[in-house]
Amino acid sequence: MSSTLRGLIIFGILVVVIGVACVWLPFFAFRDAGMVVALPVIEVPGEILVEDAFNLGPLGTYDLTNTWVGTIIADVLVVAFVIMAWFASKGWTNEVPGKFQAWSETIVEALFNFVKQMAGDGPQVRNVLFPLVATIFIFLLTANWLELLPGVDSVGIMHCAHGKQSGYMRIEQRLYNDQVLYPGTTATDEQEHACHDLLTGHTHVNAQYDDAVEEDINHVAEQLNNAELELSEAERAELIHEYESLTGFTHVAYYPTADLLEGGVQPYAFVVTPFVRAAATDLNLTLGLAVVSFFAIQYFGITALGPNYFQKFINLRALGEMSKRPLGAIDFGVGLFEIISEFAKVISLAFRLFGNIFAGQLLLFIMAFLVAMILPVIFYGLEVIVGFIQALVFAVLTLVFSAQAMVSHHHEEDGEHH
Repeated sequence: MSSTLRGLIIFGILVVVIGVACVWLPFFAFRDAGMVVALPVIEVPGEILVEDAFNLGPLGTYDLTNTWVGTIIADVLVVAFVIMAWFASKGWTNEVPGKFQAWSETIVEALFNFVKQMAGDGPQVRNVLFPLVATIFIFLLTANWLELLPGVDSVGIMHCAHGKQSGYMRIEQRLYNDQVLYPGTTATDEQEHACHDLLTGHTHVNAQYDDAVEEDINHVAEQLNNAELELSEAERAELIHEYESLTGFTHVAYYPTADLLEGGVQPYAFVVTPFVRAAATDLNLTLGLAVVSFFAIQYFGITALGPNYFQKFINLRALGEMSKRPLGAIDFGVGLFEIISEFAKVISLAFRLFGNIFAGQLLLFIMAFLVAMILPVIFYGLEVIVGFIQALVFAVLTLVFSAQAMVSHHHEEDGEHH
Protein backbone atom coordinates (compact mmCIF):
# COMPACT_ATOMS: atom_id res chain seq x y z
CA MET A 1 0.00 0.00 0.00
CA SER A 2 1.41 3.36 -1.04
CA SER A 3 1.82 6.19 1.46
CA THR A 4 -0.70 8.26 -0.53
CA LEU A 5 -3.37 5.57 -0.28
CA ARG A 6 -2.61 5.08 3.42
CA GLY A 7 -2.90 8.83 3.97
CA LEU A 8 -6.20 8.87 2.07
CA ILE A 9 -7.61 6.14 4.32
CA ILE A 10 -6.50 7.97 7.48
CA PHE A 11 -7.98 11.21 6.15
CA GLY A 12 -11.27 9.44 5.40
CA ILE A 13 -11.38 8.00 8.93
CA LEU A 14 -10.75 11.48 10.39
CA VAL A 15 -13.55 12.96 8.29
CA VAL A 16 -15.97 10.26 9.44
CA VAL A 17 -14.99 10.65 13.11
CA ILE A 18 -15.27 14.44 12.99
CA GLY A 19 -18.54 14.22 11.05
CA VAL A 20 -20.06 11.86 13.60
CA ALA A 21 -18.70 13.62 16.71
CA CYS A 22 -19.05 17.24 15.60
CA VAL A 23 -22.15 17.09 13.38
CA TRP A 24 -24.34 14.03 13.82
CA LEU A 25 -24.10 13.66 17.60
CA PRO A 26 -24.64 17.30 18.71
CA PHE A 27 -26.99 18.40 15.94
CA PHE A 28 -29.12 15.28 15.46
CA ALA A 29 -28.67 12.52 18.08
CA PHE A 30 -28.56 14.87 21.08
CA ARG A 31 -31.45 16.90 19.66
CA ASP A 32 -33.69 13.85 19.33
CA ALA A 33 -32.84 12.85 22.91
CA GLY A 34 -33.48 16.37 24.26
CA MET A 35 -29.85 16.62 25.38
CA VAL A 36 -28.58 19.53 23.29
CA VAL A 37 -25.96 21.55 25.21
CA ALA A 38 -27.54 24.45 27.09
CA LEU A 39 -25.79 27.79 27.38
CA PRO A 40 -24.95 28.37 31.08
CA VAL A 41 -25.92 31.56 32.87
CA ILE A 42 -23.11 34.08 32.43
CA GLU A 43 -22.80 36.51 35.34
CA VAL A 44 -19.84 38.56 36.52
CA PRO A 45 -20.55 38.36 40.28
CA GLY A 46 -20.25 35.04 42.03
CA GLU A 47 -23.60 33.24 41.97
CA ILE A 48 -25.29 32.82 45.35
CA LEU A 49 -25.65 29.30 46.73
CA VAL A 50 -26.84 30.13 50.26
CA GLU A 51 -28.17 33.55 51.21
CA ASP A 52 -26.97 35.06 54.51
CA ALA A 53 -24.75 32.06 55.16
CA PHE A 54 -22.24 34.02 57.26
CA ASN A 55 -23.50 36.11 60.17
CA LEU A 56 -20.67 38.33 61.41
CA GLY A 57 -22.73 40.29 63.90
CA PRO A 58 -22.13 44.04 63.60
CA LEU A 59 -20.28 43.49 60.31
CA GLY A 60 -23.47 42.13 58.72
CA THR A 61 -24.38 38.93 56.94
CA TYR A 62 -22.79 37.59 53.78
CA ASP A 63 -23.89 35.10 51.13
CA LEU A 64 -22.07 31.91 50.21
CA THR A 65 -21.20 32.07 46.50
CA ASN A 66 -19.81 29.43 44.19
CA THR A 67 -16.60 31.44 43.75
CA TRP A 68 -16.19 31.28 47.55
CA VAL A 69 -16.43 27.50 47.26
CA GLY A 70 -13.88 27.53 44.43
CA THR A 71 -11.51 29.62 46.58
CA ILE A 72 -11.89 27.31 49.57
CA ILE A 73 -11.26 24.20 47.45
CA ALA A 74 -8.13 25.78 45.96
CA ASP A 75 -6.93 26.68 49.48
CA VAL A 76 -7.53 23.14 50.70
CA LEU A 77 -5.65 21.64 47.75
CA VAL A 78 -2.66 23.92 48.29
CA VAL A 79 -2.54 23.13 52.03
CA ALA A 80 -2.90 19.42 51.25
CA PHE A 81 0.02 19.66 48.83
CA VAL A 82 2.20 21.29 51.50
CA ILE A 83 1.25 18.70 54.14
CA MET A 84 1.89 15.80 51.78
CA ALA A 85 5.26 17.25 50.79
CA TRP A 86 6.17 17.74 54.48
CA PHE A 87 5.35 14.15 55.43
CA ALA A 88 6.88 12.71 52.25
CA SER A 89 10.15 14.48 53.06
CA LYS A 90 9.94 13.73 56.81
CA GLY A 91 10.09 17.42 57.62
CA TRP A 92 12.57 18.07 54.74
CA THR A 93 15.13 15.79 56.44
CA ASN A 94 14.83 12.84 54.07
CA GLU A 95 18.11 12.73 52.14
CA VAL A 96 16.88 10.12 49.63
CA PRO A 97 13.76 11.69 48.15
CA GLY A 98 10.91 9.67 46.76
CA LYS A 99 9.06 10.60 43.60
CA PHE A 100 6.62 13.00 45.25
CA GLN A 101 9.34 14.68 47.33
CA ALA A 102 11.57 15.04 44.26
CA TRP A 103 8.70 16.53 42.29
CA SER A 104 7.86 18.96 45.11
CA GLU A 105 11.48 19.99 45.56
CA THR A 106 11.81 20.60 41.83
CA ILE A 107 8.87 23.02 41.88
CA VAL A 108 10.07 24.85 45.00
CA GLU A 109 13.67 25.02 43.84
CA ALA A 110 12.68 26.36 40.41
CA LEU A 111 10.55 29.07 42.04
CA PHE A 112 13.30 30.00 44.52
CA ASN A 113 15.98 30.23 41.83
CA PHE A 114 13.74 32.47 39.79
CA VAL A 115 13.04 34.75 42.76
CA LYS A 116 16.74 34.84 43.68
CA GLN A 117 17.67 35.79 40.12
CA MET A 118 15.20 38.68 40.14
CA ALA A 119 15.55 39.99 43.71
CA GLY A 120 18.75 38.59 45.17
CA ASP A 121 19.29 36.30 48.13
CA GLY A 122 18.86 38.58 51.13
CA PRO A 123 17.01 37.60 54.31
CA GLN A 124 13.92 39.57 53.27
CA VAL A 125 13.82 37.74 49.96
CA ARG A 126 14.33 34.28 51.45
CA ASN A 127 12.03 34.64 54.42
CA VAL A 128 9.23 36.88 53.15
CA LEU A 129 9.24 37.64 49.42
CA PHE A 130 9.86 34.09 48.18
CA PRO A 131 7.10 32.50 50.34
CA LEU A 132 4.66 35.23 49.22
CA VAL A 133 5.42 34.88 45.51
CA ALA A 134 5.45 31.07 45.61
CA THR A 135 2.14 30.95 47.51
CA ILE A 136 0.46 33.34 45.06
CA PHE A 137 1.68 31.31 42.08
CA ILE A 138 0.72 27.88 43.42
CA PHE A 139 -2.67 29.09 44.69
CA LEU A 140 -3.59 30.85 41.44
CA LEU A 141 -2.40 27.91 39.35
CA THR A 142 -4.60 25.57 41.38
CA ALA A 143 -7.57 27.95 41.27
CA ASN A 144 -7.24 28.53 37.51
CA TRP A 145 -6.92 24.86 36.61
CA LEU A 146 -9.86 24.00 38.85
CA GLU A 147 -12.26 25.21 36.14
CA LEU A 148 -11.02 22.43 33.84
CA LEU A 149 -12.24 19.64 36.12
CA PRO A 150 -15.52 17.82 35.32
CA GLY A 151 -18.44 19.12 37.36
CA VAL A 152 -17.04 22.62 37.86
CA ASP A 153 -19.39 25.18 36.27
CA SER A 154 -21.79 22.37 35.31
CA VAL A 155 -23.10 20.54 38.41
CA GLY A 156 -25.13 22.56 40.88
CA ILE A 157 -28.54 23.66 42.12
CA MET A 158 -31.36 23.73 39.58
CA HIS A 159 -33.91 26.49 40.12
CA CYS A 160 -36.30 28.74 38.25
CA ALA A 161 -34.72 31.44 36.11
CA HIS A 162 -35.05 34.89 37.60
CA GLY A 163 -34.13 38.42 36.65
CA LYS A 164 -32.64 38.47 33.15
CA GLN A 165 -31.54 34.84 33.20
CA SER A 166 -32.40 32.68 30.20
CA GLY A 167 -33.41 29.14 31.04
CA TYR A 168 -34.54 25.85 29.56
CA MET A 169 -37.22 23.29 30.31
CA ARG A 170 -36.31 20.53 32.73
CA ILE A 171 -37.00 16.85 33.09
CA GLU A 172 -36.28 15.35 36.50
CA GLN A 173 -32.83 16.66 37.54
CA ARG A 174 -31.48 17.86 34.21
CA LEU A 175 -32.21 20.59 31.74
CA TYR A 176 -34.19 19.55 28.68
CA ASN A 177 -33.22 21.17 25.39
CA ASP A 178 -34.06 19.86 21.93
CA GLN A 179 -33.21 23.02 19.96
CA VAL A 180 -29.72 23.30 18.51
CA LEU A 181 -27.85 26.56 19.23
CA TYR A 182 -30.80 27.85 21.26
CA PRO A 183 -29.75 30.31 24.03
CA GLY A 184 -32.87 29.74 26.15
CA THR A 185 -35.93 31.77 27.10
CA THR A 186 -36.01 34.71 29.51
CA ALA A 187 -38.87 34.22 31.96
CA THR A 188 -41.31 36.94 32.98
CA ASP A 189 -42.20 37.57 36.61
CA GLU A 190 -45.47 35.65 36.19
CA GLN A 191 -43.66 32.67 34.66
CA GLU A 192 -41.06 32.69 37.44
CA HIS A 193 -43.77 32.69 40.13
CA ALA A 194 -45.66 29.87 38.39
CA CYS A 195 -42.42 27.88 38.12
CA HIS A 196 -41.65 28.46 41.79
CA ASP A 197 -45.16 27.37 42.82
CA LEU A 198 -44.72 24.14 40.84
CA LEU A 199 -41.36 23.39 42.47
CA THR A 200 -42.60 24.10 45.98
CA GLY A 201 -45.75 22.01 45.51
CA HIS A 202 -48.19 24.91 45.76
CA THR A 203 -49.56 23.85 42.37
CA HIS A 204 -49.86 20.31 41.06
CA VAL A 205 -50.44 19.34 37.44
CA ASN A 206 -51.42 15.84 36.35
CA ALA A 207 -49.83 15.65 32.89
CA GLN A 208 -51.87 12.70 31.63
CA TYR A 209 -54.27 13.34 28.76
CA ASP A 210 -56.64 11.32 26.61
CA ASP A 211 -56.09 11.02 22.87
CA ALA A 212 -58.39 13.89 21.90
CA VAL A 213 -56.73 16.32 24.32
CA GLU A 214 -53.27 15.16 23.22
CA GLU A 215 -54.16 15.96 19.64
CA ASP A 216 -55.42 19.42 20.59
CA ILE A 217 -52.30 20.14 22.67
CA ASN A 218 -50.00 19.09 19.84
CA HIS A 219 -51.94 21.19 17.33
CA VAL A 220 -51.76 24.33 19.48
CA ALA A 221 -48.09 23.70 20.38
CA GLU A 222 -47.22 23.34 16.69
CA GLN A 223 -48.76 26.73 15.91
CA LEU A 224 -47.05 28.45 18.84
CA ASN A 225 -43.65 26.95 18.00
CA ASN A 226 -43.90 27.69 14.28
CA ALA A 227 -41.79 30.82 13.80
CA GLU A 228 -42.88 31.12 10.17
CA LEU A 229 -46.54 31.36 11.16
CA GLU A 230 -47.23 35.08 11.51
CA LEU A 231 -49.60 35.53 14.42
CA SER A 232 -51.00 38.75 15.77
CA GLU A 233 -50.63 39.44 19.48
CA ALA A 234 -54.31 38.70 20.02
CA GLU A 235 -54.13 35.38 18.12
CA ARG A 236 -50.98 34.33 20.02
CA ALA A 237 -52.53 35.25 23.37
CA GLU A 238 -55.62 33.21 22.51
CA LEU A 239 -53.51 30.18 21.55
CA ILE A 240 -51.47 30.48 24.77
CA HIS A 241 -54.65 30.62 26.81
CA GLU A 242 -55.94 27.52 25.01
CA TYR A 243 -52.63 25.68 25.56
CA GLU A 244 -52.67 26.45 29.28
CA SER A 245 -56.30 25.38 29.59
CA LEU A 246 -55.58 22.07 27.87
CA THR A 247 -52.35 21.25 29.77
CA GLY A 248 -53.16 22.62 33.23
CA PHE A 249 -49.88 24.59 33.35
CA THR A 250 -50.23 28.37 33.73
CA HIS A 251 -47.91 31.16 32.62
CA VAL A 252 -45.75 28.72 30.66
CA ALA A 253 -42.49 29.77 29.01
CA TYR A 254 -42.41 26.87 26.51
CA TYR A 255 -45.00 24.89 24.55
CA PRO A 256 -43.88 21.23 24.49
CA THR A 257 -45.99 18.47 22.97
CA ALA A 258 -48.29 16.25 25.02
CA ASP A 259 -45.78 13.37 24.83
CA LEU A 260 -43.07 15.53 26.40
CA LEU A 261 -45.39 16.77 29.14
CA GLU A 262 -46.44 13.20 29.94
CA GLY A 263 -42.76 12.25 30.00
CA GLY A 264 -42.13 14.72 32.81
CA VAL A 265 -40.92 17.79 30.93
CA GLN A 266 -41.87 20.98 32.77
CA PRO A 267 -42.55 23.98 30.47
CA TYR A 268 -40.79 26.66 32.52
CA ALA A 269 -37.38 28.32 32.35
CA PHE A 270 -34.87 26.59 34.63
CA VAL A 271 -31.17 27.31 35.16
CA VAL A 272 -28.34 25.63 37.07
CA THR A 273 -26.24 27.55 39.58
CA PRO A 274 -23.01 25.51 39.80
CA PHE A 275 -21.65 24.53 43.19
CA VAL A 276 -18.11 25.45 42.15
CA ARG A 277 -16.85 28.23 39.91
CA ALA A 278 -13.26 29.26 39.20
CA ALA A 279 -12.16 31.64 41.98
CA ALA A 280 -10.44 34.15 39.68
CA THR A 281 -13.66 34.73 37.72
CA ASP A 282 -14.79 36.76 40.74
CA LEU A 283 -13.35 40.29 40.79
CA ASN A 284 -13.45 40.25 44.60
CA LEU A 285 -10.69 37.63 44.71
CA THR A 286 -8.42 39.25 42.11
CA LEU A 287 -8.88 42.67 43.69
CA GLY A 288 -8.13 41.25 47.15
CA LEU A 289 -4.94 39.59 45.88
CA ALA A 290 -3.93 42.82 44.15
CA VAL A 291 -4.36 44.74 47.43
CA VAL A 292 -2.19 42.15 49.22
CA SER A 293 0.49 42.60 46.56
CA PHE A 294 0.22 46.39 46.83
CA PHE A 295 0.84 46.41 50.59
CA ALA A 296 3.61 43.83 50.20
CA ILE A 297 5.37 46.11 47.72
CA GLN A 298 5.19 49.03 50.15
CA TYR A 299 6.45 46.79 52.97
CA PHE A 300 9.52 45.69 51.03
CA GLY A 301 10.27 49.24 49.94
CA ILE A 302 10.04 50.64 53.47
CA THR A 303 12.02 47.83 55.12
CA ALA A 304 14.79 48.08 52.50
CA LEU A 305 15.10 51.87 52.21
CA GLY A 306 13.48 53.22 55.34
CA PRO A 307 11.94 56.72 55.15
CA ASN A 308 13.88 57.39 51.94
CA TYR A 309 11.46 55.08 50.15
CA PHE A 310 8.86 57.86 50.19
CA GLN A 311 11.25 60.11 48.25
CA LYS A 312 10.03 58.14 45.27
CA PHE A 313 6.62 59.75 45.64
CA ILE A 314 7.31 63.10 47.34
CA ASN A 315 10.82 64.04 46.33
CA LEU A 316 11.80 66.52 49.08
CA ARG A 317 15.45 66.22 48.11
CA ALA A 318 14.69 67.55 44.64
CA LEU A 319 12.80 70.51 46.12
CA GLY A 320 15.68 71.27 48.46
CA GLU A 321 18.15 71.35 45.58
CA MET A 322 16.09 73.53 43.26
CA SER A 323 18.52 76.46 43.72
CA LYS A 324 21.31 74.30 42.32
CA ARG A 325 19.18 72.12 40.02
CA PRO A 326 16.09 73.96 38.75
CA LEU A 327 15.04 70.77 36.97
CA GLY A 328 14.40 69.31 40.41
CA ALA A 329 10.87 70.64 40.07
CA ILE A 330 10.37 68.13 37.26
CA ASP A 331 11.65 65.34 39.51
CA PHE A 332 9.14 66.42 42.15
CA GLY A 333 6.30 66.36 39.60
CA VAL A 334 7.34 62.92 38.38
CA GLY A 335 7.12 61.69 41.97
CA LEU A 336 3.49 62.78 42.16
CA PHE A 337 2.77 60.76 39.03
CA GLU A 338 4.47 57.81 40.71
CA ILE A 339 1.73 57.90 43.35
CA ILE A 340 -0.89 57.44 40.63
CA SER A 341 1.20 54.70 39.02
CA GLU A 342 1.52 52.88 42.33
CA PHE A 343 -2.22 52.72 42.92
CA ALA A 344 -2.76 51.81 39.27
CA LYS A 345 -0.87 48.57 39.95
CA VAL A 346 -3.87 47.35 41.95
CA ILE A 347 -6.22 47.88 38.99
CA SER A 348 -3.73 46.42 36.54
CA LEU A 349 -3.10 43.25 38.56
CA ALA A 350 -6.76 42.68 39.44
CA PHE A 351 -8.33 43.25 36.02
CA ARG A 352 -5.64 41.44 34.03
CA LEU A 353 -6.16 38.24 35.99
CA PHE A 354 -9.95 38.56 36.16
CA GLY A 355 -10.33 39.43 32.48
CA ASN A 356 -8.24 36.54 31.18
CA ILE A 357 -9.73 33.84 33.40
CA PHE A 358 -13.32 35.05 32.96
CA ALA A 359 -12.84 35.26 29.19
CA GLY A 360 -11.42 31.74 29.19
CA GLN A 361 -14.45 30.48 31.07
CA LEU A 362 -16.76 32.10 28.50
CA LEU A 363 -14.73 30.57 25.68
CA LEU A 364 -15.21 27.08 27.12
CA PHE A 365 -18.96 27.72 27.53
CA ILE A 366 -19.41 29.00 23.98
CA MET A 367 -17.31 26.34 22.27
CA ALA A 368 -19.20 23.55 24.06
CA PHE A 369 -22.46 25.29 23.15
CA LEU A 370 -21.53 25.55 19.46
CA VAL A 371 -19.98 22.10 19.01
CA ALA A 372 -20.33 19.76 21.96
CA MET A 373 -17.73 17.17 20.91
CA ILE A 374 -13.97 17.20 20.12
CA LEU A 375 -13.60 20.94 19.34
CA PRO A 376 -13.82 22.09 23.01
CA VAL A 377 -10.86 19.82 23.86
CA ILE A 378 -8.59 22.18 21.89
CA PHE A 379 -9.69 25.13 23.99
CA TYR A 380 -9.30 23.15 27.19
CA GLY A 381 -5.67 22.70 26.17
CA LEU A 382 -5.35 26.44 25.59
CA GLU A 383 -6.85 27.17 28.99
CA VAL A 384 -4.24 24.93 30.63
CA ILE A 385 -1.61 27.27 29.16
CA VAL A 386 -3.56 30.46 29.94
CA GLY A 387 -4.18 29.39 33.55
CA PHE A 388 -0.47 28.75 34.03
CA ILE A 389 0.59 32.00 32.35
CA GLN A 390 -1.84 34.17 34.34
CA ALA A 391 -0.72 32.65 37.65
CA LEU A 392 2.91 33.20 36.65
CA VAL A 393 2.29 36.78 35.44
CA PHE A 394 0.60 37.82 38.69
CA ALA A 395 3.37 36.27 40.80
CA VAL A 396 6.16 37.69 38.62
CA LEU A 397 4.70 41.20 38.64
CA THR A 398 4.45 41.07 42.43
CA LEU A 399 8.08 39.95 42.51
CA VAL A 400 9.31 42.60 40.06
CA PHE A 401 7.43 45.46 41.72
CA SER A 402 8.73 44.39 45.13
CA ALA A 403 12.31 44.11 43.84
CA GLN A 404 12.06 47.55 42.24
CA ALA A 405 10.72 49.02 45.48
CA MET A 406 13.76 47.69 47.38
CA VAL A 407 16.32 49.22 45.00
CA SER A 408 14.49 52.22 43.59
CA HIS A 409 16.95 54.79 45.06
CA HIS A 410 20.03 52.63 45.02
CA HIS A 411 21.88 54.48 42.29
CA GLU A 412 20.96 57.92 43.64
CA GLU A 413 22.26 57.08 47.11
CA ASP A 414 25.47 55.69 45.64
CA GLY A 415 26.02 58.98 43.80
CA GLU A 416 25.53 61.04 46.98
CA HIS A 417 27.90 58.83 48.99
CA HIS A 418 30.55 59.10 46.31
